[in-house]
Amino acid sequence: MSLKGLTVAVTASRRASELARLIIAFGGQPYFAPTVGINATRDVEEIKKFIDNIFERPDFLIFMSGPGIYSLMSIAKRLGVGEKLRDALKAVSIIARSAKPQAVLAKYDIHTKLIPHENTTEGILNLLKVYGMTGKKIGILWHGSYSKCFVDELSRAGAELFELTIYKYSYQLDNESATILREMGFSCLPPDESKVIKLIEDVNKGIIDVITFTSPPAAKELFIIAEKNNLRQSLKSSLNNFVIVTVVGPSTKKVLEDNAVSTDVMPNSYRMGTMIKSLSDYVGHNPNPSKRKKLRSNSLKE
Repeated sequence: MSLKGLTVAVTASRRASELARLIIAFGGQPYFAPTVGINATRDVEEIKKFIDNIFERPDFLIFMSGPGIYSLMSIAKRLGVGEKLRDALKAVSIIARSAKPQAVLAKYDIHTKLIPHENTTEGILNLLKVYGMTGKKIGILWHGSYSKCFVDELSRAGAELFELTIYKYSYQLDNESATILREMGFSCLPPDESKVIKLIEDVNKGIIDVITFTSPPAAKELFIIAEKNNLRQSLKSSLNNFVIVTVVGPSTKKVLEDNAVSTDVMPNSYRMGTMIKSLSDYVGHNPNPSKRKKLRSNSLKE
């Protein structure tokens, strides 16, 4: 119960309730302020084109997220090509960005061992370099964020690309996207900008002891909202000096670094459960609240 007496901010929308239960189990008090939602794309022609490319058996197919895979398979089923797509995917070398898309693929009896050491675009590039990219046809099913630098790197390496963005991050959580998440077994909370502003104000007042980030967009949108409301500098100062900043993995950590905020806790295994366990260990090793930011445990960081 080492989080007892601590208020822990939850910026996630997807699986926010599960994260809250973990926080409570360790004695903490969750504070909900989701910073980002998702909107599903309705461009059926683009989706058909992407699926047709898969039928041509590309050399590699990169899946960035679980909801993206689930959306693609659900739409393929509605188009009457669900079984055909599943069979085609079994014949393709699939790279899952992390264990999350790998788990969704397994639900469709599609298995891959190709997971980068780090669940970042840089990690995927390093994995592809092992196999070579020149002349290879590579598909990318994006999550809500798009990396032009990643695409440029692949193109410079001589890869032929085809891509699809099946949902986008936004301040809203539309009905179709919420349904997709619920069908996948994820609970979700819609974002509310006024709640995010209140979160920033409470961070600055010292009400928040810990803030958690489970995705790069959750961190990115927090700073966008802070900038819009002239709260960016005060937020950065408070996070660096008074709040325990906890992230699930290196991609999220990099967003914070890009915004000049340091991370205190990041687990070695990039999962919510291990993130909260690492946070609990960190707090247990630094019991004095006023010193927790200064006495960082390097063993819990990258």
